[in-house]
Amino acid sequence: MRPIHLNLAARPYRDYRPVYAVVVVVSLLIAFLMLNNIDTYYRYINDTQTTYQRIADLNRQAETERSRAERADAQLRGINLAALDQDSKFINARLAERAFSWSELLDRLEGVLPEDVRIRTIAPTFGKTLVHLELACDAKNSNGMLETITRFMRDPNFANPFPRNESESTANAYMFAIGVDYKPSIPRPVEK
Repeated sequence: MRPIHLNLAARPYRDYRPVYAVVVVVSLLIAFLMLNNIDTYYRYINDTQTTYQRIADLNRQAETERSRAERADAQLRGINLAALDQDSKFINARLAERAFSWSELLDRLEGVLPEDVRIRTIAPTFGKTLVHLELACDAKNSNGMLETITRFMRDPNFANPFPRNESESTANAYMFAIGVDYKPSIPRPVEK
């Protein structure tokens, strides 16, 4: 047996309002999501272009700095360090020679040399901490060189006296040469 439907309408009645409501809500949701996707796409394009531009600027800056560093390295490689070192040592030696106190040396020599010995020439050679002196002297007697060496050995400002030569020029005059190391009160080291 068939169920009885009490639908008295000429056409069958169907209620599509819930379907339309669902379609409208889903369509609005789809439209919102699509607009959101479009907005996200444009923001992505804009942001990536800005980021690409920033990356390109940073790459250009890095390349500029790299080329500057390469030029600086090439310039440093072009410097002759050995010649520069030799020049600086030469300048330091000249400065130490100029700073050398001649008055102090002459005062000390005056106190060390015997009364009958006279200096003709002094030739200094500047070492690391000592100054080597080559002295050419005149003496009135033959014991002048020995007495001078003995006095140099007793004085703490002088070291290693060594006779070079001795000769008699006249009956009362003797010439001799001595090498001795002098210790200045303020040593000025010279790099050799």
